[in-house]
This record gives sequence, structure tokens and C-alpha cells, in this order.
Amino acid sequence: MAAILPTRRTVLSSLALTAGTIALSGTGIANALPRTSPEPAMPRTKPVIFVVGDSTSSAYQQSERPRAGWGQALPLLLGPQATVFDYAWSGASSKSFADAGLLDRVLALMQPGDYLLISFGHNDEKVADPARGTLPDSTYKEYLTRYVDGARARGGKPVLVTSVERRRFDSFGTAQDSHGAYPQAVRDLAASTGTPLVDLTASSKELWQQLGPEGTKEHFLFLAPGEHPQYPQGSEDNTHFQAAGALAVAKLVARELQAKEIVPPGYFLKIDAGTDPLLGMYWPAERPVDLPVTLDVGPGRTFAAVQAAVDSVPSNSTQRTVIRIQPGTYREMVRVPSSKPRISFIGQGGRPEDVVLVFNNASGTPKPDGTGNYGTSGSASVRIDGPDFEARNLTISNDFDEAANMGMKDRQAVALHITADRSVLANVRMLGNQDTLLVNSPGTGVPARFYFDNCYVEGDVDFIFGRGTAVFSGCEIRSLDRGSATNNGYVTAGSQDLSITYGYLFDQCRLVSDATANSVHLGRPWHPSGDPRAVAQVLVRDSWLGAHISGTPWTDMSGFSWREARFHELTNRGPGAQVTADRPQLPAAEADNYTARAYLQGADGWAPQLAGTAADSSAVPVSAGA
Repeated sequence: MAAILPTRRTVLSSLALTAGTIALSGTGIANALPRTSPEPAMPRTKPVIFVVGDSTSSAYQQSERPRAGWGQALPLLLGPQATVFDYAWSGASSKSFADAGLLDRVLALMQPGDYLLISFGHNDEKVADPARGTLPDSTYKEYLTRYVDGARARGGKPVLVTSVERRRFDSFGTAQDSHGAYPQAVRDLAASTGTPLVDLTASSKELWQQLGPEGTKEHFLFLAPGEHPQYPQGSEDNTHFQAAGALAVAKLVARELQAKEIVPPGYFLKIDAGTDPLLGMYWPAERPVDLPVTLDVGPGRTFAAVQAAVDSVPSNSTQRTVIRIQPGTYREMVRVPSSKPRISFIGQGGRPEDVVLVFNNASGTPKPDGTGNYGTSGSASVRIDGPDFEARNLTISNDFDEAANMGMKDRQAVALHITADRSVLANVRMLGNQDTLLVNSPGTGVPARFYFDNCYVEGDVDFIFGRGTAVFSGCEIRSLDRGSATNNGYVTAGSQDLSITYGYLFDQCRLVSDATANSVHLGRPWHPSGDPRAVAQVLVRDSWLGAHISGTPWTDMSGFSWREARFHELTNRGPGAQVTADRPQLPAAEADNYTARAYLQGADGWAPQLAGTAADSSAVPVSAGA
């Protein structure tokens, strides 16, 4: 499996975090961050355009979509020659950003040939705030000079960017200046230091004038009540942008960078591409500059057990907690309750096999308190209910020994039971036999979405099951050999309610096995308690199917016909791939309606599949040796 690349958040963490570091929020944080010596940046293969500034240029998190900054939109315009890191911080001034140590962190990541776009002013104007306010002809220039000099000292190329204008019109509909003497101070500093200038104040004022008071509402964060789930009360914001406005301002920046030959020709190949920013832009789970709490688990670390680390996390925290798990086998039941969102399990080994979370309960295993058996869902080695969960580079296993417990009636044994909406698992192995992976939701008809990227799942009977919505992208799905010449099990047993459009998508996966050819089914329809509305939806597309897959891959279950379920394939290959009357194919005209985006976006536009792509302004670029 491919190595997991760090996100920008984890790189910042490596530069500055100790266990318990607080996240950046609000404005009075000049002394909140620990001061540490920056580590040298890894060599890279292409230049990076760093963006530092305030809320108008910053990247926003998923919960704030469609609010966006122009730095967040800038990657949509780039060709392959460079990438963007958007380190802008909502609420920052040139002073507070530097005083918080963020400038030092950015400079530590810069390498010769990188660009630093510097755009402060909105909050420098707040002179009554001692943590942020600066004076245009003195302290403002002094702080900006630190950015210019720092970038040059790293071999980088600083670019000064005047502040984008607010949405401000007079009674005649004429766009007004809103930044006083600050834009001219930037122009003067650019001239005196020989620093390239993007005059965004001038170009944005011209654009707002063209659009007028009403037209600009489609660019700024003007939303009617009920128009967007993230803003149920609506919004009337004359400073911040929605996606279309962020992209429009990014185009102003890109055009001036090109026209003044600040960047080489061809950097911004997509200025006129007509990209839909709501579809193309990436909103990360947290703001890129927010630093998580970091907890360490393992021998000699703060916590000896994973559950102990989870228990220490405060309920309903608004910041992410990263639990770094050292190599080893952790034999324990792990539970992340719904009251603990935004938790990450990150294996610290070189391979996912190096960190193993394992237990051995089965459905028929008696509970130690004498209240009955665990049941299938309760048998899970790991259960995750806290939304926005993340796991990377580890193994989750249930090693219940079926052969040694043949007298037990209910031998289903779940490795992972997950109900946590917007969860991402990458480079994770899930091991079991029957019922390995329960992709569930908090209740019937309640959506819950999961993205499995480059994962490995193995089992035999119904080993991917439940009512949740799950995308398996580039995963290996291994059916274990049960020793039968005719029936070695079933990959899926979906139970999605009819109100849920999307169930399981297997996209560019490999379905493999050592079992006899033609002996494993892709799935069967599970109707819990005979519920007629639980109608499985499964699509296997663009995947490789081994010879073990049956020529009639879908089969009935508990009296319910597979033909009444929502089972389809599309453009698969391999010895187990066929097109017959017993293998419904998704019509090609519907293919665009059954993509990872369609399965995962929901009402809030969640798009984890864009993380690490060219659209992601928070992704650390690949090093030369990666």
C-alpha cells in the first residue's frame, strides 16, 4: 500500500506541537503557541505558492462551506507547474500573524523558488486592538517588511497584495474605498523594496463596480434563511465571500501575477476554464492553521492504551484531537462516543501492519456483567460514533477463533463498527471473518458517510454490511477461503433505507481471493428484522474482479430477492467480470450520478476525495524522494 502523506496540519504540528497544544482561534493568541526551532523542510519537485493573510484569503473548513477565501480558490486556476499552500488565518493582521509564530512556521517550510503572497490589512486597520492594530506609515510597513525579508532569506519570492475591497456602495451605486491609507502603504513599500505588487484593492473595486450592489451579493456571503444547511438563519456579509466570489477574486490575483510576469507563463492555465467552485473547491475538515491537540499512545508514552487516550478527550470539542499510536498490538475494546467528534487515530509505524487494534468478542460472547451476550454490533473491537473521525496507517482486527468455538451459535465477530458521519479511513486494514466491517448509521433513514481510501478489508460472510453510505476507493477486498467448492461467502450485505439514495460504491478496487473459482458472491440484500424498506444499494465499477466471483454474483437472502435490490456493475475487468442477464449493468448515461462525489456530498457538500489533489490548498506537496 502507498505511504500516507502528511497533511499541512501535521507538518505544522511537527514544527510546533507538544502534547496538549491548543488550537488557534479568536485573536488574542500572540503568546499561546509554544516556541520551537523549526525543522528543515523536505526537498520538493515543484514550487509552492504560499498565501498568508486574513479571512478574505484563508481556507475555510467543511462546516463553513460555502464561505471561502481567494487563496482557497487559487488552486483551481493552476496548471501542473506549482501548488498552493493557503496559510492565511481568519482574523489575523500582519502583526498578530507574525507575533503568533505563524510567519516563522511558513518561512520554515519555504524553499528556494517558492512564492509568498502577502495580503494583510483588514485587521491591521483595527488600531484600537493592541494585538492586531498597526499604523499604515510605520508599524504596518515594519511588519510587512519582516515577511518580505524572511521570504528572500529563504530564497523565496515575496509578492505584496493589497487588500480586497469590501462590498461598500454609496447611494448612487458607486463602489467605495474601504481601507483608508493601508493600500497606498503597501504600494509604497513595494516600490521602495523592489517587491512585486498585486493591486487587489484596485482590481476588486473595479469588479464590484461592474457587478453593482445586487450583482455583488452573488459573490459575497449573502444567503437567504434556509438556503444552505450551514447557515440556517441566512447571512448578509459585506466582507467575506462565498465560493463564486472567492474564485472571482482569485482570478484577479492570478491574472495580475501573469500579466506582470511575476510567475512564469503558463502557471495559471485555468483562469477561463469555467470551473464550478462549489464542485471544484476543497474545504478541509479543519481550518489549515488550526493546530490539533496531540496525544501519544504506546510504551513509555502518555497513555498505554488507546481507550485511555480517547477517555481524556473532552466532550464536544471543537478542535481535532490526533491520537498518535506507536507500533505494537493493543488488545482492547475501543469506543469513541458520539459526544467526541474530530478524533484521529494515526498509526506511527512504517506500515499499517505495525499498529494493531484487536479484540476477540463474537456476537455470542457473554458480557462480563452477566447482562447477556454482546450481539453482532456490540462485538466490535473498535466502535466509532463521533463524527468527523479519521484513521490512518493502522490495522483494526477481530481475531475471534471460529474453529475453536464451533459450539457457539452466533459467531459473527465485527472488527470495526462505525456510525460516525464524514469519516475518512486511509491505508487502514480491517480483518475478520463473518461481519468484519459494519458501516452503519445512528438510525434507520439517518445518513452517515464514510470514505475508505487505499484500504484493505478481508472476511468471508457478509463482511461489509450495514445501512451506511460508503465509498471504497482503490481498496483491496479479500474474500477468505472457507474451503467450499461452491460457496465461499458474500462480500456485502447492505441494508440502506429506501430514503437513502446511495449505499456502497467500490471504485477502482481489487476483489481478490484464494478461494475456488466462481464461489463468492458480490452481495445479498439484508433486511434487518424483515424490514421491507431496507433495500441494499451496491455499485461495483471500474474494478478488477478475481476468478472467485460467481457468474451470478448477487443472491437472495432470508426470502428477499436480490432482483428487488439496487445492485449494479459498470465497466469492471478481470476473470470474474462478465456482462450477463444476471449481472445488471448501470446505464452509461447514469454513470456521472454514481461517483464518489455523488455518494458523499450530502447536503453539506462533503468531498474528502479532493484531499491531497490539486484542488487542496492544505495538502503538503510530495517530497522529491517520496
